[in-house]
Amino acid sequence: MRKLNITLFLVAAVVLAASCGDAGTGNTSNRPANAANSANNAAASTAAVNHEAEIKKIMAELASELAANDADAAGKHYADDYHLITPQGLDQTKAARMSDMKAGTSKFESFAYENISVRSYGDSAVAIADVKAKGTAAGQPVASNIKATLVFHKTKDGWKVVSGQATPVTAAASTAPSNTAASNPNAAANTTKPPPANN
Repeated sequence: MRKLNITLFLVAAVVLAASCGDAGTGNTSNRPANAANSANNAAASTAAVNHEAEIKKIMAELASELAANDADAAGKHYADDYHLITPQGLDQTKAARMSDMKAGTSKFESFAYENISVRSYGDSAVAIADVKAKGTAAGQPVASNIKATLVFHKTKDGWKVVSGQATPVTAAASTAPSNTAASNPNAAANTTKPPPANN
């Protein structure tokens, strides 16, 4: 029985060594594919870092142009079919946004993107950031704390914002549990009832 166990162990070790490729056995058949995969992963990682740097630079320029209320300069960063979902939930086209800025309906005293996070997917990318701004947007006061999402697409003219959403961040509602019958329909069913009186 002991010889059978040793034999099975040796067979398993040989099979494992063969499946691992070049582990001292001289098997180099997977080396070209592994090298190609490593090169592709390194290139993708480098591209992602480059995209992040490019997009952060564009966002810094855009923030500066919005703070200066320079509609023409800011408009160069938006694709022709750009749409913004405003903090009020309105779908605003590029033309409407530029018109608002030029008319002064959207006017900033200050504007900055902070805590920017960028994820890229080839020639598309998504940036999420905190917006710190003062002024009005679409005729409404700008919320003091906004979370923005910007979707970018790389065109022949460089990265353009194709979509944006500005979401006001409010304090989280209290989540303390409540056992009142009004807030918990099962509360009445869960209360302990006194035993019936013996007659």
